[in-house]
Amino acid sequence: MKKTVHRRKKKKQNRYISILASGVLIALLVLILSWFFSTRRTYTVMILYPDGREQEYAEYHSLAQAKDEMLAQTKRSEKQNAGIRYDNKLIAIGYGVVQFQRKDCTLNTSYRMEKTNETGYTNGCYGNDAAFVDISDDGEEIRFRQAGVDGWVATELVTLHNYYNENDVTSINHYTAKSGLLTHKLTTNISQSSYASTLSMGELQLADQAYYSYDGHYFYRYFEDMIDDYRKNTHEHAANKNAFYNYYQFLPHRSISRYSAEDINWYVHNYLGFTSFQQSLLYNSGAWFMDAQKRYGTNAVMMFCLAMNESDFGRSSIAREKNNLFGHAAYDASPSQSASGYANVKESIMMHAEKYLQEGYLNPLSDLYHGGFFGDKVGGMNVRYASDPYWGEKAADFYRTFDMVMQGKDQSFSYLVSEQPLTVYKGKEESTVLYKIDSVPASLLVLKQEDGWIRVRSDGAVNDGKLQKSSTTYNLKNSFGFVKEDLTNRIRILQ
Repeated sequence: MKKTVHRRKKKKQNRYISILASGVLIALLVLILSWFFSTRRTYTVMILYPDGREQEYAEYHSLAQAKDEMLAQTKRSEKQNAGIRYDNKLIAIGYGVVQFQRKDCTLNTSYRMEKTNETGYTNGCYGNDAAFVDISDDGEEIRFRQAGVDGWVATELVTLHNYYNENDVTSINHYTAKSGLLTHKLTTNISQSSYASTLSMGELQLADQAYYSYDGHYFYRYFEDMIDDYRKNTHEHAANKNAFYNYYQFLPHRSISRYSAEDINWYVHNYLGFTSFQQSLLYNSGAWFMDAQKRYGTNAVMMFCLAMNESDFGRSSIAREKNNLFGHAAYDASPSQSASGYANVKESIMMHAEKYLQEGYLNPLSDLYHGGFFGDKVGGMNVRYASDPYWGEKAADFYRTFDMVMQGKDQSFSYLVSEQPLTVYKGKEESTVLYKIDSVPASLLVLKQEDGWIRVRSDGAVNDGKLQKSSTTYNLKNSFGFVKEDLTNRIRILQ
């Protein structure tokens, strides 16, 4: 008789626990190795000479120590610059110029704003240079100034240049004061001595000479003074005590132009020299701009000047092929293909006033809203409308020229500019908030000053005391609010 033998089964090891444990060990090993190698990074401080020569000075495993040494070896009086190289790339410099790539004009460069962490974008084919301010603690981002923006850009996306090397940096953006008038010379390629354009900025009483600025508000006789102030977040060495604001660049769209349809048509025919619709789509367009102003409360001449800027005076291929005067949806990657098309020019103008301005760039409820003025890369339409960092200045220059030719009817609007975020109230009580403006500078048309309050025209359409997300009209009588006038607001009234 056979006995049945019962063998005890061996417990299987949990393979999943083993795999997990192995994964944890590998992850820890990777972290340890990453930490070790990161602490062993070598940062080389270089002496940079005006003739382009470089000399290794010292090596550090700490970026902070290398930066301190770089600044110590930067000798302004001798035009001796110093920089830091890592992995053979110049990642920091004492006094230097940041160059945005321009190999492919269809590609924009993204950055984040220092104060808000909001993402922005620029294009090196329109604004090639910026001021180098700092480098992040991990060396991954470079801090710069351009067109008002204090921002951070990935180190790998830009190139740094020695400001003192005239063979390398032959042109940078700068300003010229002459007889109380300020002009801005724009460069689109720092390796070329020529400048792309010269823009009129308006009146500013400065000594006749060249000035440096990458915000368009404070101007410096010396490039080094500007960089030193940017690093300290001050304006101690600026030639002007108070911030300058280009009148037409910061004028709100809610200002109602004093010109007529006939004035616009006269300008196109007699000043621009277009005598037919075939020559320019702007020919005899005055009535359509005025219709848009009347219906949507958007300045007719501002829209007209924006159209001139975007459509090459009504002659661009996008304008002719698609009746698109404003570059709507003409993205840099594929401008011709992506641009919106319209049945006629009038439709393009009305769509711009209603959908793009009323419901978008002028509407505090829209993500596009950064203030209802042309602006720059930190405030106004320029933030989101165009990759060109000086788009707002260019549109303003068109308006200035128009107004000067046409007897200056629009040069005396009264509007406020605030260097701090603003709250717009429904009435003269702080409990009645209509909307808030976080972007600075903020700009609003002034209607009346009374009892410590400023009555302003609302950027957004208002009905029954409420902002409208979408509206087919803009009622001038209803669309107003109040701003409290006090010292903390840092409000200036421009006229």
